[in-house]
Amino acid sequence: MKHFTFLLMLLPLLGVLNAQTTKGSYLIGFHNYSPGPISSFGTAYNLFPQTNGLGISFGTSKQKYDGELQDGKENSTVLGLSINSHYFVADRFALGLVGNFSFGSSTFKEPGFEDDKSSSTIFLLGPSLRYYFDTGAKTKFWLKGDASFGSISFKNNGESGDPYGLSQFGGGAGISIFPVSSVSIDFGLGYNVLTTSNELSSGGKSKSINSGLALDIGAGIFF
Repeated sequence: MKHFTFLLMLLPLLGVLNAQTTKGSYLIGFHNYSPGPISSFGTAYNLFPQTNGLGISFGTSKQKYDGELQDGKENSTVLGLSINSHYFVADRFALGLVGNFSFGSSTFKEPGFEDDKSSSTIFLLGPSLRYYFDTGAKTKFWLKGDASFGSISFKNNGESGDPYGLSQFGGGAGISIFPVSSVSIDFGLGYNVLTTSNELSSGGKSKSINSGLALDIGAGIFF
């Protein structure tokens, strides 16, 4: 009787361990997010460099003028995260939502002057889909596509500016490695098109379109 009770308690756990990409399963993923360069609207938007492939960077930059190194320097920080939640509507095919967040800040310091501080925040949310190829229990190749919509807001020396609208469309491919049945480590490469739009005071509208490749690294939990 004790063994039978133990097996009953173990059944839900076995279901989680064998869920993976079967119909009716769920996936929650945590990945890096780097929107690429946004350089059309001033200093605050240059905080998201293309080289920030992992969505996290810390750096210091200095300038030279006529061959002489200037006293001023700029310290910058960028943090990005993408969170997705999917439901497998069929074996190996999942639909869900993705949320992308990125925050960047910079401080320019120069002796004899007040610090010049700026920051930008990106938030995007939208639908997402994934398809996994049945290549075994330990590794699975996948394709993905998503579209998300949101805004970028910024501050300069404590004063907030008007936010700009953002939209992003992208796709990618990669591989998931399963150290255990319910957890994956993901490595991929994606291509994204990010559009920034702004209503001008003159009544017109400006747009900036940025596109490029981005690393897609993270982890997933299946249940």
